[in-house]
Amino acid sequence: MSPAAQLATFVAQKLSAGPKPDLSDICKKLGLRVKEVPATGFDGALVRSRSAQKGIVAVNARIREQSRKRFTVAHEIGHFVIPHHRLLGNICEQRAIESFSTRLQRPELEANEFAAEFLLPSDVLRRTFKLREFSLAQISAVANDFETSLTATARCFLNLTDLPCALVWSVSGNARWCARSAAFRFFLPLEELPGPTSFAAKLFSRAAVPTDFAAVQPDAWLDRGNAASVETLLEHSIFLPNYDAVLTLLWAYRVQEPAYEEEGEELIEEMNPEDFTLGRKRWPR
Repeated sequence: MSPAAQLATFVAQKLSAGPKPDLSDICKKLGLRVKEVPATGFDGALVRSRSAQKGIVAVNARIREQSRKRFTVAHEIGHFVIPHHRLLGNICEQRAIESFSTRLQRPELEANEFAAEFLLPSDVLRRTFKLREFSLAQISAVANDFETSLTATARCFLNLTDLPCALVWSVSGNARWCARSAAFRFFLPLEELPGPTSFAAKLFSRAAVPTDFAAVQPDAWLDRGNAASVETLLEHSIFLPNYDAVLTLLWAYRVQEPAYEEEGEELIEEMNPEDFTLGRKRWPR
């Protein structure tokens, strides 16, 4: 678990009464007021008080999905409680919220890590998910229960399962970022994805695709060396018209050792959540 996720667990234990956080109550305890505003340049923003431990979380009123609004609020809470974000200007563009692209600026990645763990606590999800069953139906059910997006919920599943599976987020025909389970040790060449024979590419062309997992040529997603290591690659892609995006779930079957393993990145430097207290007099200033 990343340090940002550890901090999310610490904050939730101190401020939340149940597994699904009441964001309005938590914001009140933290000294934050949530306000929806019509905006075109951002999805979320944090305005801090310079003289007191309080602030305003601004959320774009034009966001259609309640799950997206909840993630945006949790993202801004992350900016508020992560100590070294205090001096940052936290105006967060649409592309930064719920994205786990390593091309994002580090504070945005940290805030997304915080929000994901805050809304989808790993210790609860380990007992909720059937971790040997990778299906959109299960992910959708959990997302509905926790009022979270399919993307954030699927990523949570990947962090917990032993299955070799992955998630790819593509916009306007181009893959933007991916997340993988520890067992999916195959390089995904994002600059070349989705491949023309993938279901995701067909969805961008408005063609019909299977409505559940179905076999796809491994080289539709993997480079040649890694594709040879996968006997069966299953893909389930769905189109999300509000974002002109496709969410793709990949599941590798009967695999050999991959030819290339991509190194992971630590999202933030090591920090101990116990170093930070929720008593306002001792917060970093």
